[in-house]
Amino acid sequence: MADHWRLRWRPLLLRRWRRDGGQRQDRGLRLELDDPHGQQAVGEISPLPERHRPGADPLHGGHLQTLQHQLEQLDATAGRQQMEHWLRHKAHHHPCTAFALGSALWRLEQQGGVRDNPGPGGPWPTVGLLPSGPMALTVLKQGLDRGWRCWKWKIGALPWREEQPLLAALLAMATPVDGQLRLDANGRLDAAALSHWLDAATDPHISWLEQPLAPTDPLLPQLLRRPPIPGVQLALDESLAHLDQVEDLLQAPPPSRPLLVIKPSQLGDPRRLARLLEAWPGRCVISSGFEGGPGQAVVHDLARLAAVGGSPAPGLGATA
Repeated sequence: MADHWRLRWRPLLLRRWRRDGGQRQDRGLRLELDDPHGQQAVGEISPLPERHRPGADPLHGGHLQTLQHQLEQLDATAGRQQMEHWLRHKAHHHPCTAFALGSALWRLEQQGGVRDNPGPGGPWPTVGLLPSGPMALTVLKQGLDRGWRCWKWKIGALPWREEQPLLAALLAMATPVDGQLRLDANGRLDAAALSHWLDAATDPHISWLEQPLAPTDPLLPQLLRRPPIPGVQLALDESLAHLDQVEDLLQAPPPSRPLLVIKPSQLGDPRRLARLLEAWPGRCVISSGFEGGPGQAVVHDLARLAAVGGSPAPGLGATA
C-alpha cells in the first residue's frame, strides 16, 4: 500500500450548448486522486472558454506537475496539508483546478465519513435553455408540450427593439400556464438597452435579469448600489470569477441584493462553496457549466444543498 497521495490527469471531451441552441465541443481534464489507503476519487477541470483568464487552468496540466512531484515526496499527513495549502493559496489563480482537486477530496471525505453526502434531492423543476432570437419561440413551445414551466433566455444577441417583441410573444405563451422566464444578458447590454430591459423585467413572470452589464462596465457598480427596483430582481454571473468574490457579496451585499448565479466548476473548491451555501441560504442559484460526468455529480450535490436553503430551481442545462 502506498504511503503517499498520487495525482494524475488525462484529457476529457466536453459537449456544451451555444447561444444559438447548437452544440460545440470543448476540452477539459479528468483529475484522478489516490489517497494513501488505496481509495480513488476524481474531479474535473472544465474551464468555459468565454470566461477563461490567460494563464488560468492550462489544459496541458503543467501547473499541477509541481504539486504532483511534491506529493510523491511527502507522507500521507504532509501530502494532505500540501493540497489544502495549494487550495488556499492557488485557487484564486486556478479556480477550475481548485474545483477538481476539492471535488476529489470531498468525495474521499464522504467515503471516510468525515462529511455526510448531501443526500437525496430533486428532481427540480426543469429549467429549459432558450436560444437567442426567434428560434426561442419554437423551443419554448417544445418545452411547454413536455410540461416545462421555467426557461432561461439569452438576450442581447439582437437589438432590444427586435428582441422585446419576441419577449412579448414568449410571455404570451408562458403566462397562461404560470411559466417563468429568466433573462440572461451575459453582460451584452449597453446603457441605452438597459433601461428598456429593466422596464421589461418588472413583468411578474420574469424571475430575474442576469448580468445585464459586463463586469468591467462602470455602470454596473452604479446599478448595484441603487436600492432594489420595484418588481425587478437582478442577478450576477460573469461578475463572479472566484469564491472570494462570492463570499464578499454574501457578507456585504450591495443595496440591490442581486442573486448570485453560481457555476461551481468555474469558481473553486466546492467544499468551501458548500459552507457558503449553508451560511447564506437562498442567496445563490447553482448553474451548470455543461460539465462532464465527474463535475456534474458535484454540481448536483451543491444544487441539493442550495435547495435546502430555499434557492430557486437550479439551472442545470436542460434543453428541448
